[in-house]
Amino acid sequence: MVREFVLQWHISESCNLKCLHCYQEGHVPVSLNSEQLFDILNQYRQLLKEQKIKGHINITGGEPLCSPHFFELLEEFKKDRDLYSFSILTNGTLITDEIAKRIASYGPEYVQVSLEGSKKTNDYIRGKGVYSKVAKAVKLLKKYNVYVSLSFTATALNYKELPNVVKFAKRYGVDTVWSDRYIPLNSPEVNLCMNKEQTKEYLYMITRESFALRRQGCKTEVALYRALQFLKTNNLPYSCTAGDTLLTVMENGDLVPCRRMPIVVGNLLEDNMLDLYHNSRVLQGLRDDTPPDDCADCDYCSFCKGGLKCLTYATYGDLNHKDVGCYYD
Repeated sequence: MVREFVLQWHISESCNLKCLHCYQEGHVPVSLNSEQLFDILNQYRQLLKEQKIKGHINITGGEPLCSPHFFELLEEFKKDRDLYSFSILTNGTLITDEIAKRIASYGPEYVQVSLEGSKKTNDYIRGKGVYSKVAKAVKLLKKYNVYVSLSFTATALNYKELPNVVKFAKRYGVDTVWSDRYIPLNSPEVNLCMNKEQTKEYLYMITRESFALRRQGCKTEVALYRALQFLKTNNLPYSCTAGDTLLTVMENGDLVPCRRMPIVVGNLLEDNMLDLYHNSRVLQGLRDDTPPDDCADCDYCSFCKGGLKCLTYATYGDLNHKDVGCYYD
């Protein structure tokens, strides 16, 4: 199987929204200059060449369009088409016709826009008027033939809204609906984590919606390759790639395995990405295929490897536990 080495790059944590489930609660934004950003990009190029593997960059934030260096970086990405592809993860609210056209000119693999349910639910979570702005953004991106993905973060508050997101996707010609579970990286007033029964219902719901679209011959797809989803789909279990073929760079240059697993292994303003990849004990440990102790007797442990590791880390403070949403005995 041909793999790709994914870099999720948070170029700025500045954002024009304040979402209920945001990971940046109380965050004071930091901004690197162009020289520092280009040095980080060069380190990623070095890693890809050493690994002899195709790369992919997810450029995000915060809200990446809030960064003054957003289009500077896209210019660099365009020069490196043979080395890596790229995608944009955005809340969609700042996309105008001009910006959509300009984004399309750089040839992103896709643009991912977030939606959390019906208009009422989405705007409760993301802010008044955001649902309409997302609809407008999707229409503008599709106007310029950009592949659009919708991201739905499933919480105890909104997981039953998934069918409404799929309905939206069909209406506006979205290419893919992507969903994963909420990770408690902050301490909101409302407990947003799903319990096992809610997780089971969510997994059933996402499988049902995906299969229904296939039966209808709809061009919109619901992606089904995330942790635990195999329990309903009978597909090959998803295995977390954080620290292996996924690395994340934060706005200040910190290198972490994944945004949702904020274990800092170094800072790329002082350290080198390639050196950290090979020598960090954290990253080496994540590449160890040994499943958690309480997964040892599971028929799927060699494939699943414990499920959603970031949720395990957020819950227990270590990785030696099975996914808290797993109901398989």
